[in-house]
Amino acid sequence: MTGKLSRALAVVSLLASTSASAQEEAQALESSARDERRGLELTVGVGFQVGAGYVYREGAGLDRQVRDLKLSDAANGGIAFLLEAGYRVNSRWYVGAFGQYSHVLTKTNPYTCPEGYDCSTSQIRFGPHVQYHFAPDASFDPFVGLGVGMVLLNNKVSGPITQPAPGTVEIDSQSRGPEFVNLTLGGKWRLSDSLSFGPYLTGTYARYTTRSGTSTVNIPAVNLTQETPLEQVGDGPYGLLMLGVRGTWNL
Repeated sequence: MTGKLSRALAVVSLLASTSASAQEEAQALESSARDERRGLELTVGVGFQVGAGYVYREGAGLDRQVRDLKLSDAANGGIAFLLEAGYRVNSRWYVGAFGQYSHVLTKTNPYTCPEGYDCSTSQIRFGPHVQYHFAPDASFDPFVGLGVGMVLLNNKVSGPITQPAPGTVEIDSQSRGPEFVNLTLGGKWRLSDSLSFGPYLTGTYARYTTRSGTSTVNIPAVNLTQETPLEQVGDGPYGLLMLGVRGTWNL
């Protein structure tokens, strides 16, 4: 009887050990599958941006005075709309491209947007970037992103003039330049296997290096319409800071 009991216990022990090993192997395979998860990702976001630095240096404003134009002179910040698309190489690494459109909140000032003038400004940023995710399988996944890009600034101003005679002026300008670096810190709460949502903070360093556009003066009294190219200005180094929220879909 003792021998039969011993053999039965041995069989039970063997079965338990085999079951545990199988479970551990299944968990290891599942974890490995998560680590090797790949696929396309699409992200949309919205945030608020502020900036410091210069739009240009040594340029003439509407008052014809030559000065350096700071971002703080011309804008009260902006509302930024973000779009990212890329490929998740594995659970930790992502490679893709970003695009951002910002509606700039223009500020009334005597240099670029005097009282009574109609002023509108928008900015476009785009370029490649990469992300590293620290806890891809956790409920909250912090990440850091690094990228470079180009920036386009479009500005339109129109309003009345009194010199050399009563009339109107319309200025249409485009400034552009490289974004040398952008750094993003953020995190994602996992809402489902394919959807996550969370905050982000992006800082940039860039420079406007080229300005083009026209100034059109219209004087009805003498039936005159004159269009002239804008004068060149000095480079405008600046930095931006964007704070917002973003949602990501794993396709």
